[in-house]
This record gives sequence, C-alpha cells and structure tokens, in this order.
Amino acid sequence: MRDKITLNKDNCKILICCHKPCELPPNPDGLFLPVQVGAAISDVDLGMQRDDQVNGELCDNISAKNKSYCELTALYWAWKNIKKIYPNLEYIGLNHYRRYFSFDRKNYFDDAVVLPENEVKNYKLDKIKLEKILSKYDVLMAKPRIYPYSLEIDYSVCHVSEDLRTLKKIIHEKYPEYDKDIYSVMTCGCRLSPYNMTVIGWNDFDAYCAWLFNILFEAEKEIDIAKYNAVQGRIFGYMAERLFNVWVLHNLKRVKLLNIFKFVDAKVHSGLWQFAYLLRNKFLGNISLIGKTKFSEEYYAKYVLGN
Repeated sequence: MRDKITLNKDNCKILICCHKPCELPPNPDGLFLPVQVGAAISDVDLGMQRDDQVNGELCDNISAKNKSYCELTALYWAWKNIKKIYPNLEYIGLNHYRRYFSFDRKNYFDDAVVLPENEVKNYKLDKIKLEKILSKYDVLMAKPRIYPYSLEIDYSVCHVSEDLRTLKKIIHEKYPEYDKDIYSVMTCGCRLSPYNMTVIGWNDFDAYCAWLFNILFEAEKEIDIAKYNAVQGRIFGYMAERLFNVWVLHNLKRVKLLNIFKFVDAKVHSGLWQFAYLLRNKFLGNISLIGKTKFSEEYYAKYVLGN
C-alpha cells in the first residue's frame, strides 16, 4: 500500500466529456473538469474547457477528429496540455456526461447501475473512497462487460473485421512484446472494461497515451473510413476501449473495478425498455446483433453510446 493519498483540485482532475448541453454533477472538491469534445467542429460553445484550446489559445489537439476518436480527443488534449494549467497534477481520470463511477452501489448482473438522466444532479464523487482506492491500486476501471464470445469475435461481428487485423498487425510491428496480451484479451478473452473510463496516476497515463496514440495514428493512415456510417466511424474510440484493457494487462498489476452509473433517457429507464436494455447486455452482448438496420444503429448511438 502506498502512503495515504489526499486529492485536491490541483493534483487530480477527472475529465467529464461533453459534446452537447447537459446537466453536470456537483463538483464541491473541484476534481471534475468538464471538457467540450469536438469543440473545433461544433457551432455551440458549452462554456467549459474546450479540447482544442488552453487559456483561450489554440493548442496541440485532435478536436476535429472527434467523430472518429470520440472521448479520445479529450484524452489527447489532457495528455498534451493539461499540465500547462495544472502543473502539479498527479492523477487524471475520464468520465462521460452520462457515465460516472459508482462507489457505493453495485449491479451484479451488469456493468452499470442505470438511472434516469435527470438524477445526475444527485451524483456525488466519493473523494474519500477514491483516495483509498488510489492508495492501494494502480488504476480504476469500469467493471467488465462479459460477452458470450471472445472480444475478437465481438469486434468482427459488430464492426469491420479487417480493421482489427490491421490493428493487430500494427501492434505486432511496433510493440511485439504485446502480442501475448492481445491474444489474452482479444482472442481468448470475453471481458471488456468499457468506455475508456479510468482514474490513473499521471506517469502511467503519460506512458499509456504515448503507446495508444502511436498505434491509432498509424491505424488512421492505413484504414479508409470515408464510407463508414456515423456509428462505425467511431472506430478509434472502439479500438481504444480494447487497447486500454491490453495495456493495463501488460503494465499494471493492481486494478480496481467498479460499476458505473449510467444516466439514460427516461424512456430507456422505464418498464419494458429497461428490461430490453438488461437483456441486451446480459445475453446479446451488443445491440448490433439485432441486425444492421437503421433502427438498431440509431438505438445503439442514442441509448447505448449516450448521444
């Protein structure tokens, strides 16, 4: 166990990725930092930290790639720029405007505790429990979603299988020492800690981002996504979810897994919609298996991805 950790607004920031106006949870300790993702391609200014600026000036960023990199545009912004604002930063995390770690409630049948979106105003980050976790563990991640088949099969069914082969080739060429971890997580494994959500020490974060973006920028060069629809166009966000699991397996030993709170549209939270949502997570693994229909992809984007 490490020495007792005390978190404050100067040494810890948990990014909240936002792409549209939304209600945010209370932030009495100043640990949250809402970030507007895709700010460079948005006509709306959400009045929060943008993923393309530091102190109102343009900075090193990939904000314009948000449609394919998703929350990773905030991750990249923080990696390259956040220490210009918070030079004493020791811990960094990532949440979404509808997804936050649950420190006190569990769902034994799913990775998420699902609540109506208007309850996000009641969410409270448990700083004391987070401090205890970071004193004992290297990284905090979302409780894994367990699929009835391997992650490799899941990706091949729900996305473009050739892209996964390209990704594995790139990793083998750049980081062959990760081959066995890719095999364990993707080919044999069926557990995925999703959403790129975490709280992690800065040094590990820095090392992970250097590894991740080196791989993804090469994949971007080799994969043509010009004809992908909006859901499949999120390719690099999807890849990063898998890659974070691979990197953690290879580098970190002490991992704390927590359920997340998922704040969803009231219709999804109620009655048959909630039952269907649970059924999808428990038995189908991914809504895309319902069929490559307009309905399924719109449902997936709105209710599962939270847009």
